[in-house]
Amino acid sequence: MLSCMTVGMLCLLFGCLMLTGHSSASRAPKLNIKAKEIVIHAGQPLHLTCSGEENVFWKFSAVLGKDSKRLHITQNVCEGHPKKVCRRRLTLRKAQINDTGFYSCELYSSFKRPARRDLSTSIYVFITEPNTPFVEMHRNIPGVVRMIEGEELVVPCRTTSPNITVTFKKMNSGVLKADGQNIIWDYKRGFIIPKPTYRFIDLLSCEATVNGSVHSTKYIIIRLTSAIHSMQLNVSSSIRLLTGNSLSINCTVTADLNSRPEIQWEYPGLKKRKLAFIINRMDRSNPKSITFYSILFIDKVQRIDEGQYICAAKNGQLTKSVNTTVRIHAKPFINAKPKHKGILEAVAGQKSYRISVKVRAFPSPEVRWLKDDLLAADKCARYIVGDNHLIIKDVAGEDAGIYTISLHLKEENLTKNLSMRLIVNVKPQIYEKSVSFQESHLYPLGSKQTLRCTVFGVPAPTITWMWHPCPPNDSKAQCDVTTKNDLPVILGKNSSHLGNKIQSLKQRTQIIEGKNKTASILVIEESKASGVYTCVATNKIGSERRHIRYYVTDIPNGFHVSLNKEPAEGEDLILSCSVNKYLYTDISWTLLRKTGNRTMHHSISKQRDAVTTEYSTTLVALIKNATHADSGSYSCRGKNIYTGEVIQQVKEIAIKGDNCNKKTSFSRTSKLKRRKSNCTTESSGAH
Repeated sequence: MLSCMTVGMLCLLFGCLMLTGHSSASRAPKLNIKAKEIVIHAGQPLHLTCSGEENVFWKFSAVLGKDSKRLHITQNVCEGHPKKVCRRRLTLRKAQINDTGFYSCELYSSFKRPARRDLSTSIYVFITEPNTPFVEMHRNIPGVVRMIEGEELVVPCRTTSPNITVTFKKMNSGVLKADGQNIIWDYKRGFIIPKPTYRFIDLLSCEATVNGSVHSTKYIIIRLTSAIHSMQLNVSSSIRLLTGNSLSINCTVTADLNSRPEIQWEYPGLKKRKLAFIINRMDRSNPKSITFYSILFIDKVQRIDEGQYICAAKNGQLTKSVNTTVRIHAKPFINAKPKHKGILEAVAGQKSYRISVKVRAFPSPEVRWLKDDLLAADKCARYIVGDNHLIIKDVAGEDAGIYTISLHLKEENLTKNLSMRLIVNVKPQIYEKSVSFQESHLYPLGSKQTLRCTVFGVPAPTITWMWHPCPPNDSKAQCDVTTKNDLPVILGKNSSHLGNKIQSLKQRTQIIEGKNKTASILVIEESKASGVYTCVATNKIGSERRHIRYYVTDIPNGFHVSLNKEPAEGEDLILSCSVNKYLYTDISWTLLRKTGNRTMHHSISKQRDAVTTEYSTTLVALIKNATHADSGSYSCRGKNIYTGEVIQQVKEIAIKGDNCNKKTSFSRTSKLKRRKSNCTTESSGAH
């Protein structure tokens, strides 16, 4: 195989001059000999001249060594302007056979760029000598050729002349024919095998007949792979032992069948002249690979054996290593401390919470986790126990408590307990919101009332009350729950036009359902203003609100139907329906009559005719000059704004005639028929 001198060597030998500039349009340099190859006899001189458009340098494969005085290369001589031509001459005195090879001239600009053919010109020089057909002769001791997997194999039996016929042979197998595909002959390189297989691993020879004599050069093919397929120790990356224990580490190396990796150990005792006992063995049971074992053994380890143990395998140019660290302890021990200092805090609703402990112990202890002195795993299925941690799934308030990790070395009779307190913070919860708690929206005008807000949370929440008045008296807007423009409730300071006078605002703690809850009690001295009271409970986790609609009413139960007076025939019939204006809407009067099995609804008046006052809305049903035909069931209906429920009250009206001896009856299934009346009076009912 041909090799080229480094640029540094060329500069050392020839004093070359580097030019920083070059023309991108430079062409390949020219030689004084046009031929691609020439033949000269050994002992003759070789004269080559190279010329180019910039400085040039020579490269060749010959390694002259102590014979470097036979070589002379001139400095670059450049002439001409603007077109410059630089020349450099190479002279080799008394050429020898091993000077055979390529001689190349290149432009200096190629130093700083990838190799380009158009910047280089070469000639191949054969140095011939009678009775010496090969450049390299290995008669008695074969030359060594290494076959590398995946690369072409070259048997370098180059000839000293292009006209020499060479025969390729394999020991005990006869001639190997160069077919131009599997085996290629190139007198400048030798025999080339593009895809070598194991059958070429043998003693090969190249033979040539010169002047009636047979000459042979021999090569031994060695297939050495440097691959290491795997390498591992039978222990973890860290080993801990007690003083006096034995240490055994097995290093396993797997490589190709024809590999012979060298395994060496480095360990602390080696530097202190305490040698370990090492056993090496090999396993060839696998037909595709070979496994090497190296076992390091130390009996009764001491503190000087503590440190890093390295197993290194060298296979050709490749070196791999694995290591482990050995710690030596004088006696068994247990050390434990929480991963986080102080009281532990979780939040109810978390998907999981991890209680971790830093444990240093040897040997490995038995581990138990306790929750309030009971085994955690038995106490709750949501607890997942590990050696150095406990995980709580779906954290709840009941998970608060004392958690203890108990570490025990049975043989050494050594125990270590570590307890940690866990607080589970809970967002405020208002009891009246979480249970089915119905509270009236209506409060009689002038009445004294008590509002209550019972709260649980961790940490204990602070409770405040806010007040939002309903719209002014003349507004038809609904009294909606809102947090805008809320006013704080202050004891005794709410003026009549903003709210109700507060008699007291107290707070007390009590146990409800096993939890320590706080009750805030607001006492209203006199109900005069409608609005919304809001109880706000806040802690560091969040806040919770409870809105209480507080509608003051001057009407019993907030819905009432009244008759102005009992009408006589010819007089006006006047019915009034009054409702709390913040609780009911869509008020209407309807006369109900039955015809057969059907009930007929006759609308009399609707919401648009109603009159709104400070607390109520009143809708009047007026029938002028009432007659017997106007007798019947008069229904006032209204819809609850918040529940959508329709409520009604019915008045049964009978119109008195002039003759009370006449009887008048009302049929619910037919049109009104007049008969003699006994002067029945009105009656009412609510639904």
